[in-house]
Amino acid sequence: MLDLHSGKAPARREALNSVLAAWKPAPKFETIPIDDALNRIAARDFFSVHNQPVVRASSMDGIGVISSMFADGIPDTSSWENGREYVRADTGDDFDDRFDAVIPIEDVKFLPGDGISLRDDHRVKKGMNIRPSGNSVKEGELLVAAFTRLRPFDLAALALGGITDVEVVKKPVVAFIPTGNELIPRGMAPERGRTVDSNSIMVKHMLIEMGAEPLCTPIVRDEPDALRAAVLAARADADIVLICGGSSKGGEDFNADLIFDMGEKLFHWIASAPGRPMAAAMLDGTPLINMPGPPLAAYFIMDWCVRELVGHFLRQPEFKRKTVRASLPEGLEATEGMEILRKLELQKSENSYEARVIEMRASSTVKSLTASAQLVTDAGSDGVGPSGSIDIELLR
Repeated sequence: MLDLHSGKAPARREALNSVLAAWKPAPKFETIPIDDALNRIAARDFFSVHNQPVVRASSMDGIGVISSMFADGIPDTSSWENGREYVRADTGDDFDDRFDAVIPIEDVKFLPGDGISLRDDHRVKKGMNIRPSGNSVKEGELLVAAFTRLRPFDLAALALGGITDVEVVKKPVVAFIPTGNELIPRGMAPERGRTVDSNSIMVKHMLIEMGAEPLCTPIVRDEPDALRAAVLAARADADIVLICGGSSKGGEDFNADLIFDMGEKLFHWIASAPGRPMAAAMLDGTPLINMPGPPLAAYFIMDWCVRELVGHFLRQPEFKRKTVRASLPEGLEATEGMEILRKLELQKSENSYEARVIEMRASSTVKSLTASAQLVTDAGSDGVGPSGSIDIELLR
């Protein structure tokens, strides 16, 4: 647990570590058809249950021949018959065991009838151009390791090894509770003093991208009893509970105090923005994360905190985005003692990237949410001077 009396807000890593240290999730497993397993996490090592090819197979399009007939060079093949002296043996084909070598089809000329003509300099050896049993996959061979995220080519490897059903880690259920008297569901026209709840759809699909199962509740009004009931109901089904709004010092901001009253306080306020009033507590082994309501703050906390909690549950390595080096014509100021998310407009020229910082203000909300790149300034950085360059994360 963090030192709650030090007066110093934790950095993101310190805050996240406090949750990870207190949270001991016990993942569960389920078995699903391989067709449904894309991007799921393998619960165990999977091994091939058979050989492929089962006996042997041609490694190319050609004809199968008897190598002993070539002991003294190229025989007269003009009167050969298909099925007697040779057989078609295309890529992947099994064929009669009498034929123990394959001649590439490019080196064969078919004559009228079944006869063939071969190049005079062709040399034929036993086993030539034949893949032995188990050449593609052997019985007992490791196909995918435990806790591998299953990509399309992993599914192909499983199928090749005879796996039809896959035991996977059950997705963590993450509840999202939007709060606020001012909120209305999307689809309703906002009247004076009302705000459309845009965070629910963003959070839902970010969770799906992360590999979690979202559980989004209806909007909860700023009433302690209603929020308490919503948290307890969500906790009954969820591995993580997110409460959005009511984390700061406003007249109706009591959510942070409420989760501290319900569970063990981990921290309130962080040395990072947007989202400084973030709070976290543990309720009987379940993390309760209280994020501020502004959309960019909710996005940032989902990106650096919730993403890592989901990855921790699924036993996945730390998430890393692709980065590029970009110049900053206007420079970038850092804030001493604070980690700041900066959204960027990225432009690519023929050989380089150029990025311009989107100012963090309410009038730039849409532009910030839909930005193509981002970076987080370091708490101890001096920033980047005009025309300097820096590594940035690609979002598109």
